[in-house]
Amino acid sequence: MKDNSEIEVCPNDDLAAYLDGELTAKAADAIEKHVDACDACGRALADQRRFLAALSASLDSGNEIVLPADFTKKIVSNAESSVIGLRRQNEWFTAVFIAVALFFFAIFALGGETFAVASAMGSIGEKFVAVGGFGLRLLGSLGFAVAVVARSLSSHLGAAGFSILFFVFICAAVIFASSKRMIRRRSA
Repeated sequence: MKDNSEIEVCPNDDLAAYLDGELTAKAADAIEKHVDACDACGRALADQRRFLAALSASLDSGNEIVLPADFTKKIVSNAESSVIGLRRQNEWFTAVFIAVALFFFAIFALGGETFAVASAMGSIGEKFVAVGGFGLRLLGSLGFAVAVVARSLSSHLGAAGFSILFFVFICAAVIFASSKRMIRRRSA
């Protein structure tokens, strides 16, 4: 006599592929013959067919969920507002600990090549510092040039003329910045 507390399991894995129509005709015939002879597979096939019918009926029920028009914007703005950065001291400690652990892992992973990689990174760092220094010197030179031109204009135009020119420049900068902001708002 069989014990009904044990679940019969057949080693046949192709029932789902059979239901989906993914088997060749020969393999499908073999599954049909097997299902006729194997009670466990027959029950499993019937269970899967009932599940697929129930799933299909639930999807065809017509009860669609209507999302608001600005649903995506709300989700994105909520996600952006909740990710501000590291706020608590233990988060800082965890971040620093992970960074240090990754640094030591990289050193051990590089092995004997650590010094070669470090010197290459130092060379790249020197180039970044040189480019940054050039950029700072360029900004300083431009600032000096603007100061020289402004001083020259103020001596030729007088204080009142220079004040008017400065006011026009400030107004132009404000108009440019506000128009740029308005264009961004309209494109978003």
